Amino acid sequence: MTQKIIRLSESVINQIAAGEVVENPASIIKELVENSIDAGASQLIIRIRGGGQICIEVEDNGCGMAREDAILSLMRHATSKIRTAEDLSTLMTMGFRGEAMAAIASVSMMEIKTSDGNEGTWIKVKGGEIEEITPCARNVGTTVTVRSLFFNVPARKKFQKSMAANTAQVTKIVEIMACAHPEVAFTYFSQEERVLHLPKQNRKERVEAICGNFEHEAKGNDCWGLFRAPIHAKSRRDQLLFINKRPVFSPLIAKAVKAGYGTRLDENMYPPFVLFIDLDPSVVDVNVHPQKKEVRFAHDSLLFSKIEKFVSELFTEVPTFAAPLVFDEPKFMFSEPTHVTHATQQTINLEIKAKPLYVLGNYFLMEKEGLILVDLNGARSRIFFEELEQGRPQLQTLLWPLELKGAEEDVLEHLQKLGFECRYIGEKKILIDAIPSSMEPLEFPGFYDAVQNGRRLEIATQFRGNKHYTMEEAMHLWQRLQLCQDRLYDPLGKKIWGKIEQKDLECLLKESNVFKKR
Repeated sequence: MTQKIIRLSESVINQIAAGEVVENPASIIKELVENSIDAGASQLIIRIRGGGQICIEVEDNGCGMAREDAILSLMRHATSKIRTAEDLSTLMTMGFRGEAMAAIASVSMMEIKTSDGNEGTWIKVKGGEIEEITPCARNVGTTVTVRSLFFNVPARKKFQKSMAANTAQVTKIVEIMACAHPEVAFTYFSQEERVLHLPKQNRKERVEAICGNFEHEAKGNDCWGLFRAPIHAKSRRDQLLFINKRPVFSPLIAKAVKAGYGTRLDENMYPPFVLFIDLDPSVVDVNVHPQKKEVRFAHDSLLFSKIEKFVSELFTEVPTFAAPLVFDEPKFMFSEPTHVTHATQQTINLEIKAKPLYVLGNYFLMEKEGLILVDLNGARSRIFFEELEQGRPQLQTLLWPLELKGAEEDVLEHLQKLGFECRYIGEKKILIDAIPSSMEPLEFPGFYDAVQNGRRLEIATQFRGNKHYTMEEAMHLWQRLQLCQDRLYDPLGKKIWGKIEQKDLECLLKESNVFKKR
């Protein structure tokens, strides 16, 4: 009887493993860089040619390997990272399975030059078979060179991407690994041209050197992140997440970050961010994906709430001011005195060290630790939105109530929930007796139409146009803005105020035509 089940040879097993671990040149770079970092390297030099298909080289100054360890590193499931299954629950290294080196060697021509401070070792491997082991001269560390990727697996080689696409993928993975490890200096060459040179840096310097500047930085005991302003949200995800310095993708964390932005983002927009989270290894399962791209968490809901709060606090941070100034509420707000009366006056006692300078249309310029420009329409939208969302707006009583014709009783209930004072007088008529003080009577019909047409509250509360504010109104709006949960962005994520730097003024003068004829 013919035997149907056979034991696969080691070379076939390695090639099958390579199909999971070695997807493309970028995946090889990731595995080799992780090995170098686990070896304690403080400096990495990465070189590729032909997008990595012709040659990949990763050189480090880590602890290196003795001859016996270097040979063992090419065996499947040989690793220095763990000893028992229990070690997986305390894992802090990047690698741990002991598959990568054997898998890479099985589909390439590989050379390893390494030294642990004693005699150096040079190993040549072809298609997973060791061809030569000789002594060599080398400083402490390891250099791994991978040539002719997939030379013995033509089917895999056939489906590789172009050189340009592979180069782009390698560049991206080098940048990601460099973000994760700012304590390591990275130098990266492609086609003998230096693409990246990063010295040792702090985390913020490293991330912004690679990803550009971010508007917001958040710090916590076990979380740190940089986040772009809501206005820079994109229709695709441009997000980097690191769990214990391991780059991973987590829909849970991405959703929690978006939830933290609240209503400042449209439904199909995603905020760019770089987020580092440090967790107890016992509550993270990294042994999920062959390339360790995904993880599982022991307490999903708790982590979600923590990250959502961590991000939302970016927009509720209370600014620190030096000395208190007290202003009484203006006797009129956004309408003629003949149309509006106020039953009460409110005094807001806020610590504000600010010198009002000028109001131009709907912009307010003041001096507070430098020049600050405020979009008063945006401030008014934020105040109006938060008051309606809480159902407790400051009201102005109308001398002549506004009339809504053809309105059902459920409209009355909806407006009352938002905080309007109104009454149903029959024959499908509703009288509006008082509206929020942030709104002019003439603005009510546009707001009402937006709400009735199903527009989101953050859209319905937008104030547009070039309204001419008085200095008293501008100062009062600035104070009321300080009572909002979000003092920086309007309901649609547009910045309300910002500092004007000297370079901004210089740029304005250079680009403006105003002074060219003078």
